[in-house]
This record gives sequence, structure tokens and C-alpha cells, in this order.
Amino acid sequence: MSNYVKTILPIVILSCASYLSAQDTERPLPPILNRVTVNPFTGHTSLYWTAGGSADVAGYIIYLFLNEEGYAIDTIYQPNAYTYTNIFSNASYYSESYVIAAIDSSENVSPLSNFLSTVFIKGQIDSCKHEIELSWNTYNSVSPVVNEYIIYSSRDGSGYSVEGSSHDTTFNIISFESYSEYCFYIEATLSDGSSSLSNLFCVNTDLPAPPEWINANYASYNEDGSVQLSFTIDPLTEYKMYRIERSPDLSSGFVNIHETNNTTGHIEYADKNPPSGIKYYRLAALNSCGEPIVYSNLASSINLNLSLEDGLIRISWNPYHQWQGGVSVYRVFRNGSGYFEEIATTAGNDTTYTDDLRAFMYETNRENICYRIIAEEAYNPYFENAKSTSELKCFEQPMNIYVPNAFTPDGNLVNDIFRPVLSFVPVKYKMIIKSRAGITLFRTDDHLEGWNGSHGNRKLPEDVYIWFIETETPEGKTITRTGTVTIIFNQEP
Repeated sequence: MSNYVKTILPIVILSCASYLSAQDTERPLPPILNRVTVNPFTGHTSLYWTAGGSADVAGYIIYLFLNEEGYAIDTIYQPNAYTYTNIFSNASYYSESYVIAAIDSSENVSPLSNFLSTVFIKGQIDSCKHEIELSWNTYNSVSPVVNEYIIYSSRDGSGYSVEGSSHDTTFNIISFESYSEYCFYIEATLSDGSSSLSNLFCVNTDLPAPPEWINANYASYNEDGSVQLSFTIDPLTEYKMYRIERSPDLSSGFVNIHETNNTTGHIEYADKNPPSGIKYYRLAALNSCGEPIVYSNLASSINLNLSLEDGLIRISWNPYHQWQGGVSVYRVFRNGSGYFEEIATTAGNDTTYTDDLRAFMYETNRENICYRIIAEEAYNPYFENAKSTSELKCFEQPMNIYVPNAFTPDGNLVNDIFRPVLSFVPVKYKMIIKSRAGITLFRTDDHLEGWNGSHGNRKLPEDVYIWFIETETPEGKTITRTGTVTIIFNQEP
């Protein structure tokens, strides 16, 4: 037996050597990894590839790619396979990178393919800005390339819809409801028409609800020259901190003039030392970091301009800015006798009015004539229709005496009385009417009393008569005037 073993042993050894020398050791070409994508709702990751072109391919090895090395997680013994789904993927928690390799029938393994990484979205709530900040990693496909990233969102389990798109890897959600769950995923759209999806990211927006609206009710001047401000706030808000801001014009920045903690839904404030000119006001709702989140509409003061020319007082003012429903009317008030009376109404788009001083100056008993405007709001969905009072604007009444040069005392109640008009209330007054022969026909010490064109009980004929006026102003200045007036009778038809 021992001789027999010795005889065949060399034969066995030679046979094994011959087999080993004939074994296939050529490695197949690596496949091309075309795409990796995540199912946002299951977290499973799917890979898609094309074969590298080798004839002898028995299957493919799937690797996780970490630190430039592949770690095999599965082998597929199907030469025509082109896709694989990793149901144990952790792509819901972080971005995973994959490579694959081909294996032939001799178990030769190809070099590793190119690597691709899943898109991983994450986010956080910025309570100061009241924003959801989303970010994700770049999908590292070289071919096809990424066209853009599309952001899909859902609130409280509703269907997903496009929230926006980005060519960057960040996106901020600036409008959302408090106490809701929002979920997001990303679609990287590719130049070949395919796409890669990310994981699903969800966040609970347990933040105080900001106001849906803030209404600036009005900015209105008080008697002391301060500007009274009024604001109404959405009653459903959970915000408490508010700031009133003021600007001298719409092109300059706003400055803070008052901060308040308020839960009543209504804020009143008087700007006691406002600068001159038009002022614009707004109210800002502040988040926990003191940053403004929601602004009201603007409320502007109304300021007047007065000019006097040839007895006409021209009044102009800036339009009130900016009620929700605009201005219905402007009401014009004048104080010439110790109290304000409405003298005119203009349309909401008309900001001028002309007052005739000669028509009322004999009735005034004040040194200054003052005006103010009241704007009335047309419509407001949040507050009763508001009013805004302008600043008080006055001018010193000129010391003038207006004397007509003719009148018609024919009893028809039109231009029957000759009476000079004074732009002031005199301390002393005297008027004398004489004929051209020097006979005194009329005399009075009352500046409101006029001459009816008679002497005694006799009506005087058409003629030219001489008048003389002497008066003392409230400042103690004596003014004397003289001139002529003509009596004219209307001809009977």
C-alpha cells in the first residue's frame, strides 16, 4: 500500500498544479452607478446602475462607501440585475454613500464603481425669525447633473405639494402655522429626466402664534400737539411684545419710540414730542428675541399749509396714509369766533380748499384764524371706521379794511347796505358819511352797523358820497381811511 501511495501522489500533485494554472483571474469591468434615491416614507434606499461591459458577469456586490473604502452589505447573483433596494438603510438619519462592484463566475471582483450619496434633509425652527430653516447635502452626481432641488411639504398629514425650489442646498419656510406638524422631503431633479429623493424630515411648530394682522387705526393730533396713535391686533395671536416705530418719510428708516407688553388686542399711545412735518407710524409684533415679525399698515399725521393772497386763504394738506379702505372725505373746520365750525367737505382724493376771508372776517373776534382737517375712513374690516384729526394751523389775521365803492339801496335785500369789512375786531371805531357839500349824513361807532343810503327818513339820490373811518386795532394801532362810495339804483325792467 505504501508503494501505491508513493506512486500516485506525484500524479495528484501534478493534476492540482495544472488546474490552478488554468484558473480565470481577470477582473471584470466595474459597473456605472447611475442613481441612488430614498423612499421618504419608508427610508429604503434604491440603487440603479448599468453594466461595465464585461462578458463574464455573475452578479454584483453592494457596498457602503466610508472613508474611501467599501464595506460589502449584500451580493446579488443575477448578471442582468440593474437595481437594488436596501431595506436596512439608515438614510433617514444621515446621508449614506454607496458603490458597487461586478463579480464574475470565477468570483473575480471588479474595481469599485463611482460613488453616490443619498440626499439627507434636516432643519430647525428659528424662533426669533419665526422661520423653518431647511438644509441638505449636495447630490454628488457628475452625469447626469442636478438641475435644481424641489422642496415638498405637508402640514398635519395633508397631501404633499411643492413648497418651493432652490439651486442651493438651503431653503427657509417663512409662513407657517403654530402648533402644527410640517414634513418635508427634497427631490433633486437630474438632467436626464430622472430624480433622487431625500429622507423625510418632520418638525412640530410649537411656537406662539404671531398675529395674522395688525391694523393701524389712526394717527390723530391732540389739542396739545401730541399725536394720538391707535392699533388693533389680531385677537388670536399669542404674541405679547410690541414696538411702535416712527419715520419722517417713507424713504428713511424707522426709529423705535415705544415698546409695550400687551394682551388686550388694543394699543393706544400719544407721541408727546413729535418732530415737525409729516410723521409715519407703524406697530411691530416682536418675537422672543425682540425681532419684528409682523408689521401693521402705516398711519400718517395730517399736516396743513396755509397761504393768504388777495383775501383768499388757500389750505392744503397731505393725504392720510394708509387706511385699509382709503379716505372717504376730508372735513374742513375753521375757528374764527372762539369755536370750530365745519365750513366744507372735500372728496377723499381732494386735499385742497380755498376760504374767502372777506366773506367772514367781520364776524371774527379773534386775532388768529385757525384751521384743522378731519379725515374719515371709508371702510375697515378690523376696526370701526376711524377718523384722523390734522394739526392745528393758524395765521395772524391781517389788519385790513375792505370798503366797497358802490351799493344799491333799492330794498331788494341785495347789496342794500354800505358797510366796510374789517379783518379784526376794533377796540374803537368811527365811520362818518358826508355829501360832497360836506354835510354829515350818517355816523356810527359800531363796526357792524352799515349805512342804508338815507338821511333821516329820506332816501338819497344816486350820487357819489364821501366816507371817513377811524379805528383802533387790538394792538393799539390807529388806522384812518377815507374814500368815496356811489349810490346806484337798479333800473326797473
